[in-house]
Amino acid sequence: MPESEPPASGTPTPQQTNSDTFWTAAELGSGLIELDRAECLELLAAKSVGRIAYVGDTGPRILPVNYILSEDCVIFRTVPDGEIFRHALNSTCAFEIDEIEEFFESGWSVVAVGRIELATEDDFAHMRFGRLPEPWAGGDRSMFVRLPCEHVSGRRVIGGGR
Repeated sequence: MPESEPPASGTPTPQQTNSDTFWTAAELGSGLIELDRAECLELLAAKSVGRIAYVGDTGPRILPVNYILSEDCVIFRTVPDGEIFRHALNSTCAFEIDEIEEFFESGWSVVAVGRIELATEDDFAHMRFGRLPEPWAGGDRSMFVRLPCEHVSGRRVIGGGR
């Protein structure tokens, strides 16, 4: 067997298994695929807008935020002493991103869960020569917060299309 070909036997890696599952579902016309942590983090790193979910005075709240992923932490900026500061800081929250193709009835979603806290010196050191979260919304969004991705889950659905 030439060196460039992968061996035909052996246990497939999770990435190979996910890819095989994706293409099998695509061939069958539909399917639901659970994403592993590595793929979820790749998708989180590739996007810049997500939704933070927390509980406020009037119940659950979901707000869009611009973010970056740094060292398995979602980092975004918010207003000091604002709603996120009052209700989400030091609380367990969820962060969600997704991409939907309605025509093809397909898409994916990733949810990260963790305890929101103020960004650390290490976070600022990692951002020093890289990207910063740049909010689209105006106002004094000078408070950097982080959500460590303690639990990450994701799903991809492949529909039949129209």
